[in-house]
Amino acid sequence: METLRDYNVSILNPQCFNIQRYNLSNNLIVTMLLDMVDQYDEEKKALFRDMREKIIRHLAVHEDQKKILSFLCKVGIVNVDDHEKIVYIWVPNEFVLTQAKKFFAKTIKDAVNESYNPQYTIKFVVYAKFTNGSDLLVDLKKILNVKEIKANEAVQVKNWLKSELTNYFGILFDPKFTFDTFIVGSHNNIAFSAAKAAAEHPGEAYNPLFMYGNVGLGKTHLMQAIGNEIISKSPEKVVVYLPTSKLVDEIVTGVRGNKLSSLLKKFDEVDVLLIDDIQFIADKDKTQEIFHNIFNDFQMKKKQIILSSDRPPKELMHIEPRLKSRFALGLVADIQAPDFETRIAILQSKLQVIGEEMDFSFLELIAKHVKDNVRELEWALNILITRKKVLHADLTNDDVYACLKTLGYAVQDDITHKEMAVKSNSKSLQNFSHLVEMVAQYYNLSVNELKSEARRKEVTNARQILMLIAKRNFGRTLEKIGDYFWGKGHAAVIYAINNIEKKCKTDQDISHDYNVFIDRLEK
Repeated sequence: METLRDYNVSILNPQCFNIQRYNLSNNLIVTMLLDMVDQYDEEKKALFRDMREKIIRHLAVHEDQKKILSFLCKVGIVNVDDHEKIVYIWVPNEFVLTQAKKFFAKTIKDAVNESYNPQYTIKFVVYAKFTNGSDLLVDLKKILNVKEIKANEAVQVKNWLKSELTNYFGILFDPKFTFDTFIVGSHNNIAFSAAKAAAEHPGEAYNPLFMYGNVGLGKTHLMQAIGNEIISKSPEKVVVYLPTSKLVDEIVTGVRGNKLSSLLKKFDEVDVLLIDDIQFIADKDKTQEIFHNIFNDFQMKKKQIILSSDRPPKELMHIEPRLKSRFALGLVADIQAPDFETRIAILQSKLQVIGEEMDFSFLELIAKHVKDNVRELEWALNILITRKKVLHADLTNDDVYACLKTLGYAVQDDITHKEMAVKSNSKSLQNFSHLVEMVAQYYNLSVNELKSEARRKEVTNARQILMLIAKRNFGRTLEKIGDYFWGKGHAAVIYAINNIEKKCKTDQDISHDYNVFIDRLEK
């Protein structure tokens, strides 16, 4: 092993040694510094301890005391290079290095400039040996006049970090989404079991966990349940849930404002990352590149990643193959539509949660018609309960039928010839507004965006698909279609329909999405 002696430098006067004169690796620099530390006499150690004490006192005026105690208790000055005007500060590991640079780099430099020399800069070095302490350290509790340090100090700092990240991302966990309120059946038992395992042993079991299924089947419920479970049982862990649209927005903002490194540092603090509707990173090359790096970092550090999508990884279009292959590294679990008995159980569970009762025959009617969307089961209950409270009267079958019609389902003798062309228990093709809501939800857009003149690619494609379906399946005239979509003229509607027809033949993503919507209509 190379040491200072190999460079004919006197270790008796290490302060004169100029590390920057040599093109040395960081590991060699650390080794050389350690050799020097071993030769320090008590006078030199006292000098460095005194410098560190002054720095800590300076930090105490500007920084939170808990952060100082948690992150700097084993951080000290290891050397001063007067030739290059550098103060070397060692840290015990990479985590502390990240925190020290993030929270204290500027104030430590200011403290060095104020207490030692205004022309000096600082440089951090990592060496694990210092984890167990050193003669160069000082008692931070004494300097900061802290009489008692609580055992959960690290947890308190972690909570501070969690609060900071929550405020930054602005996405919270809904406490109503738990494993106890999730109804398990043959259609989702694998996904449920995997979610439970990931929550119990984050980073160890099924990492990454990739769950997929159609809209409204409970993917978001399971993801939020995972987050709530981890937060409850492991409060020291930082858990972040993000819809993909929010992730894309954060990355775009970071790139435009030259603050991408700041965003990535925030992800460094996260222990469990849940990304909902990952299919929406399609065609976003920069986002995919950055998320690929985030994903790799989480995998390397054995931090849990959970993803959801409307389709399995291999069917994701316009997403880099390297990402799709990584998505499938852990467990891929699908969530399918619940059977009739499970739908009844879901309705009963939701009634129990809100403390309401309903005739079992009404639940049977709802479950008979609402087959492929758990979310709509809850909507049906909410409509009926509201109707009961507003009318101050007991519910009847007619109320249930009216509720189902409101949700776009064809029932009893009111089925028209066009509805018969679909199925008696399916969504009515007449209810175009419901289709628009479904498409908006699918693309994570608002209905107003679809009906506006917004020209973003995803909005334009969704709008044109709706125009094509309105003409083909609903028999709408070009004029009516144009009126619905922000008063577009006859020529604009013809162009949009012709354009999307061509794309359906050449673009696999658009063809897939179009068929998804048609399938929903024809089920």
